[in-house]
Amino acid sequence: MKRHQGCIARRVGLGLCAALISGALPAWAQPSAADKATAEALFDAALDLMKQGRNEEACPRLEQSHRIDPGIGTLLYLAECYEKTGRTASAWATFRQAMSESRAAGQSERARTAQARAARLEPSLSKLTIDVAPEDLAIEGFAVSVAGKPLERPLFGIAIPRDPGEIAIEASAPGHETWKTSVKLGAANAAANVKVPPLKPLAAAPGEPAEPPPAAAVESPAPARGAAAPARSGGGTTRVVGLVVGGAGVVGLGLGTFFGVRAISKNSEAEGYCKGGSTCEDPRGVTLTGEASGAATASNVAFGLGAAAVIGGAVLYFVVAPRQSSSVQVGAMLDGQNVGLRVGGTFE
Repeated sequence: MKRHQGCIARRVGLGLCAALISGALPAWAQPSAADKATAEALFDAALDLMKQGRNEEACPRLEQSHRIDPGIGTLLYLAECYEKTGRTASAWATFRQAMSESRAAGQSERARTAQARAARLEPSLSKLTIDVAPEDLAIEGFAVSVAGKPLERPLFGIAIPRDPGEIAIEASAPGHETWKTSVKLGAANAAANVKVPPLKPLAAAPGEPAEPPPAAAVESPAPARGAAAPARSGGGTTRVVGLVVGGAGVVGLGLGTFFGVRAISKNSEAEGYCKGGSTCEDPRGVTLTGEASGAATASNVAFGLGAAAVIGGAVLYFVVAPRQSSSVQVGAMLDGQNVGLRVGGTFE
């Protein structure tokens, strides 16, 4: 089966460029001479500690050195330090980062070393899956954190590599009780699955009504004869529709970024199984290439719909609403060659 990795890279490229332009990915500031000296001192101290077998003390120094002055060599030592302290998921992810940066820098030997170390760790990775009740997904502001860090919605229900040990999990939402638990994730290819139950609404305080009493209805006086009738306006409703459409567009851009990164990751893995040429004979490489192509397609569709929805929401909010639209229809437009948003109706 022929592999078309060049096409996959091009198809994902537009989506990732949009993410880069919008500032979704961080950019490193150029360190000063003093910063470089500090990073070098931290790096040397960490290597001395590793030689003494004091890896728990060495890892934080390597982390700080890389934050100050990022370098591929520092990444490789940091990944090794993580591995020696049993943080297998962190080691695997750091080796893969070093592999990608080495390839980008043209350092093929370091790239091969990092890829081999990551591949050796992958079968032993422990993984955690967080499943969320459908009722929770419908709550505005619902969020889940794992080990104190937010877990993005696209990762719900997916087995994610995690370092072994005790892991705290928390789910929260405005007006609901916070749910907490912890799970002990074992080493050597262990797996854990946590199910977040439906969150309970907060009970009303004693003496406080659960809901405010309905306001008394007051009849508006009939307009005087000859008085002008109030102007009809549909602008408020149209603005709400614009906000909803725009919000859906932001979600679409986020999904496009997620699937784009996934496509590049799968494509990179496929290169490890298919060595040169236009045809891949390794079944695993063919499978990974297919997964990369599927993720690339999902990324482009999500980015196209997301961008169209953001633009459509802006048009509804800033252009259509001030003109007091009396009938507006909004819908997605998708065919084999185009992705967009259709807006129609009559305007007064």
